[in-house]
Amino acid sequence: MAFLTRTDAQSVQFDLSGEAIRNERTARVHRLQAIDLGSISPQMAERAAGSSAGIPALGASMVSAILVNVIPGYDPMTVAAKISAWPDVSVYSHDSQRQLLLRGMVDKARRQLGLFRVLLIIVSAVIMALILYTLTLDKIHDIAMLKLMGARNRVILGLILQQALLLGGLGFGIAYFIGQWLFPHFPRRVVIMPDDLVQLAVIVLAISVLSSLLGIGKALRIDPGEVLS
Repeated sequence: MAFLTRTDAQSVQFDLSGEAIRNERTARVHRLQAIDLGSISPQMAERAAGSSAGIPALGASMVSAILVNVIPGYDPMTVAAKISAWPDVSVYSHDSQRQLLLRGMVDKARRQLGLFRVLLIIVSAVIMALILYTLTLDKIHDIAMLKLMGARNRVILGLILQQALLLGGLGFGIAYFIGQWLFPHFPRRVVIMPDDLVQLAVIVLAISVLSSLLGIGKALRIDPGEVLS
């Protein structure tokens, strides 16, 4: 990222290569010779072949943007409508400039990050579901024993759900503390807002509950007679 003054930024924006400058000067001479002024004043050809700054008819560099401040008492929308009536001018308010920026590069980056987040959520949910299902398979004998002793299904469901919530909470805590340690070393600044943490906590909660359904379904299908085998 580079910070330049307005004059330097215009110099960079309208900078031309040496070949383009020579072509433009030659073209000006040919245009001058093609009109009557070139025949009446042949000395003008020397000035036309020189620097653009030496030609009085040429103005200063074009201005890319003009900042307009509206004094109190005037409607900014009315002023913007009057300026927009000019065919070669576009008017953007502060909010429209912000939306224009967000819909450009920022929006594209946000969409890419959003796609990565969705993929990570799906992969995390699948991995967590497989872990809980495997843990449930390891406890088939214990679950069958509980059913044989008269434990209700909601007790078994609560045990698996607590296990899923504990696993999700542990993952959330580890990720938070590792992130606080790693984010300062990233090449770009990472800012985690409180709303982001709340949103992440809700996502982790949803993943934990949904992932536990696979293990709960398996636990509910266990026959108490499994304890005898």
